[in-house]
Amino acid sequence: MNTIQLPRNVQFLYEEHLARLEFQALGCHDLNRDGDHWNRMTVDVNGTSALMLARSAYLGTLDGRSSVYHQLITPGYQGGRFNRTRSVNQYLTHWIYPYQGKFHPQMVRALLNVLDVKVGDRVCEPYLGSGTTALEASLLGIDCVGVDLSPLCVLLTRVKVRSWEAAEQIRKAVESILASDRPAGDVKASQFKDQRVRDFVEIARMVTLSDVSRRGRSGDVAFRKNLLAMLESVEAHARAIAEFGIQPGGVDVSVGDCRNLAAAGVETGSIDAVVTSPPYSIALDYVKNDEHALDALKVDTQRLRTVMTGVRGRGAAQKLDLYNQDMRAMFGETARVLKPGGRAAFVIGDATVDRSEVTTTDDMIRWAEEQGLTLERSIPKIVFGLYSIMKDEKILIFRRD
Repeated sequence: MNTIQLPRNVQFLYEEHLARLEFQALGCHDLNRDGDHWNRMTVDVNGTSALMLARSAYLGTLDGRSSVYHQLITPGYQGGRFNRTRSVNQYLTHWIYPYQGKFHPQMVRALLNVLDVKVGDRVCEPYLGSGTTALEASLLGIDCVGVDLSPLCVLLTRVKVRSWEAAEQIRKAVESILASDRPAGDVKASQFKDQRVRDFVEIARMVTLSDVSRRGRSGDVAFRKNLLAMLESVEAHARAIAEFGIQPGGVDVSVGDCRNLAAAGVETGSIDAVVTSPPYSIALDYVKNDEHALDALKVDTQRLRTVMTGVRGRGAAQKLDLYNQDMRAMFGETARVLKPGGRAAFVIGDATVDRSEVTTTDDMIRWAEEQGLTLERSIPKIVFGLYSIMKDEKILIFRRD
């Protein structure tokens, strides 16, 4: 038997359950909790030690050996080398840009393993958001295709998953910007030839705009600070790729609509798995939250409001009706693009609209099943936040028959 230690950040019941599912999917047998130690298990790894250490999200150590993921997420103040923040969810480039409603990287990695997505397989993210699924898939050698109606989300994802390839060019660009002592407003991304450098500088500008608009910081000081912080994480990403021998999966992201994935070139039966977190009903205004950045990118936010799920419509009743229509269409496209036997994981939650709870789980299951998806699991994801306020979410796992 082998001894497994879960990471210190694992604290909710759903995380232990997801850890067990992940370990089983990676080939482990006979999992048992080790006495009073809540985060320690005995297990038969069944000859999968190397696979567990390389891929698992919820493995801290195996017989005293630290997993790749545990090394990646450990913050610098605890001796880590790949996470400049104090949060295990913000390692490598995950922290870049304060995107609201951000996906949980550890959970995404675990779900990719639970769904049995292998190196070279292709995963789809129909709500790209801040690029969490794309980055986690890439780190596991899984190809990812993703769409989002927000150009900001597409740009942000490109920066998170591709900047490491141009780490040296980005360092030179940052050094030239800092040496020039120009005001932040005079630095133009277009002055750089490499598209990856241009994207990096543009997102540094977006992060700075957020700092100025939300925190009242000096633009020039914040821009310089953000360039250096982002560079540090990009170089950490490049080091991780080299040190752990990671062969990153390809990532293809574009501005597109999950209700019509064919327009983004996603063919019928071409996807092995879908991992996503749709908007939680109409509770969050994604356009308003990123308005400063969208305006800077010269995005027509009024037009964006007419097409974005959870935002489009006038008044709560119409917005909810349009949201429900969009969810049905999204499930239809998910069923279309999945290969027979392909699987999909959706992290969903009930929302509060006009002080009333809007329950969506049962509707989601029904709409998915109407499109030919079969529910395999419904995992309660209950977490407690500030002031012990409970967030009741679900992880729904479907199979395409």
